[in-house]
Amino acid sequence: MRTRSEKHEYLSGAEVEAALNAMPPADWERARSLARERAVGLTEMSSDDLLHKVVEKLLGEDRGWRRGVPALVTLATAMDGVAFNERKKVKNAPIDSRRQTTTLDEAPEDDEPHLDYAVELNTPEDYAAAQELFDALEELVTSDQELEDLLTVRMEGLSGPEAAAALGLDQKQFDALRKKLERKLASLQQKGQ
Repeated sequence: MRTRSEKHEYLSGAEVEAALNAMPPADWERARSLARERAVGLTEMSSDDLLHKVVEKLLGEDRGWRRGVPALVTLATAMDGVAFNERKKVKNAPIDSRRQTTTLDEAPEDDEPHLDYAVELNTPEDYAAAQELFDALEELVTSDQELEDLLTVRMEGLSGPEAAAALGLDQKQFDALRKKLERKLASLQQKGQ
C-alpha cells in the first residue's frame, strides 16, 4: 500500500483512464508498435495481449503511473516489465515450450522428424531456493512502487542513464532510489547470513 505522499506522485485509476482516453489515435498506433517490439520472443502472449495487460494493470493501479510522465513512456516501461516477467516465466519453466518433445515410452515412427526429449536439470531444491529468493525480493519492494520499477528495469539490463530515463527520473533522483534499493538488498543479505 502506498503512503499518502506516494499517492500524490502517481495518477489515480480515474486519472489513468482519463489520460488513456485522451491519447490520440497516432499515439495508440505507436503504443501498438512498441508492444510489437516488446512482444518479440514471447510464446504465451501476443503484442495485443501485452498492451491490454499493461492497460489493465495501470487502470487497476497495480502498476503506477508517475505524474508528469508521458503516456507512451509509461506504457513502454510497463510493457518492458511485463514482457521481462513473461520471458522469465517461460525460461524458468520445467519444459521448454518452444521445442517439440516426446516421452521415452513413445517410439518415433521412421517418417517422423527427430524429436528432442525434455530433460529436467534443476532439482526441486533449486526451485525452492529460487522461489524463496524471488519471494524475498518481491516482499522487499512490494510496498514501494518506485523500488519495484527500479528492480524491474535493472533486471532487464538497463543501467545508469537508460534506467533513469525509463523511470522518468533525473540522475540525482535515480541515484537516491538506487542507493535506497542497495540498502534494502544489503539488509536482505544480512538476514540470509
